[in-house]
Amino acid sequence: MTDISLFDAIHSQRAIRHFSADPVSGEAITTILEAAIRAPSGGNRQRWSFLVIRDRETKRRLGQWYFETWNALASAMDLDSPGGQPYRPSMLTDGMEDIPVLILACQERPAAGFGPHPITSGASIYPAVQNIMLAARALGLGTVLTTLHTQHEQDVKALLGIPENVDTAALIPVGYPAKGRRFGGSKRNQVGEVTFHEMWGQKAAQ
Repeated sequence: MTDISLFDAIHSQRAIRHFSADPVSGEAITTILEAAIRAPSGGNRQRWSFLVIRDRETKRRLGQWYFETWNALASAMDLDSPGGQPYRPSMLTDGMEDIPVLILACQERPAAGFGPHPITSGASIYPAVQNIMLAARALGLGTVLTTLHTQHEQDVKALLGIPENVDTAALIPVGYPAKGRRFGGSKRNQVGEVTFHEMWGQKAAQ
């Protein structure tokens, strides 16, 4: 494992959308998923599952569905603007089959009438997804959190044999960054700009 601290990983992990052809070992994927299952889980129910995909044809099919959704979004965007940057063409839109590994993070749906408010429905899967991304960063592997495939949820489930009561939450490409692509701090608003104290809108006492 790369010798970096947790905070180094947090501050240098960023979205990687272009990957080298270097293979990703099964040992690395196991290490990453061991980190995933250490995430918090509501009621410790651990309703998550992780589907590791290496088959080229499967990745190509997923890439086609991803592209359809991306194309509809991108056609209405100015991709040269700062807000359009995450949606510029990449291996996700052209060449997903060449990404070494895809991890599909899934979560079993709670029984009808039991479960959180919709805004918290991902509370027990997205911490695991973040652990995947941080563990990958510690190993020198790039990732990006993607969800556009969910517009073709039923197609994806049919292709992969996913049960109807299981939802896909994120499709995470994993691979070593392509030449010229690097880790580094992402642009973020300052903590003081997004933090209030005691009451909404109230800044910290000076």
